[in-house]
Amino acid sequence: MCGRYTLRTGEVNDLLEFYETHGYFQWSPRYNIAPSQNVPVIRLIEGVRQADSLRWGLIPPWAKDAKIGYRMINARSEEIARSYQAPLKKRRCLVMTDGWYEWREKSPVHFRFPGNRLFAFAGIWERWQEVESVSIFTTSSTGVASQYHDRMPVILDRDAYDPWLDPTIEGQDLVSSLLIPWEGVIEALPANPIVGNVRNETPECLWEGKN
Repeated sequence: MCGRYTLRTGEVNDLLEFYETHGYFQWSPRYNIAPSQNVPVIRLIEGVRQADSLRWGLIPPWAKDAKIGYRMINARSEEIARSYQAPLKKRRCLVMTDGWYEWREKSPVHFRFPGNRLFAFAGIWERWQEVESVSIFTTSSTGVASQYHDRMPVILDRDAYDPWLDPTIEGQDLVSSLLIPWEGVIEALPANPIVGNVRNETPECLWEGKN
């Protein structure tokens, strides 16, 4: 699963350049992104990658209130046919990130790419009343991530960004090729237990930023 993650790059222009996108959103380095918070995503708007800020925790159009979003921060890729067909068709997005946390017992670990490179989770989004929200797809864990949890977020290769965002491509056609476990190298480094508290949002979440 993915219940906390990071985006430690503080310069919006660096994010826009890496993800080859446009738009504007206020941002500062984040070391403990949690559900219900606004998070930066990329959508394809009129053929152009557009950066925006959406609430983490999908609120479907039929929801009676926003609380359901706490239960829909992740979308299991195996349950697409039953639960996520509508947003999968036309409302796919990239979730900007540079790592995520997982716990084994009470010890947190931070998963990241070598060199702390940016990457993207596969996401879907919905609009409920005036709120736009997002969920992160998960799949079976592989490699080092499988030592800590049986689920991991779906990581998209950069070559997959365009087809994933393209609303003219039927989403179901992308499931078997893109919503799959990541086979690339991932590092797992111990994190500070203070990350368990959402109020802790400093480099100390990663042992004083030394990792």
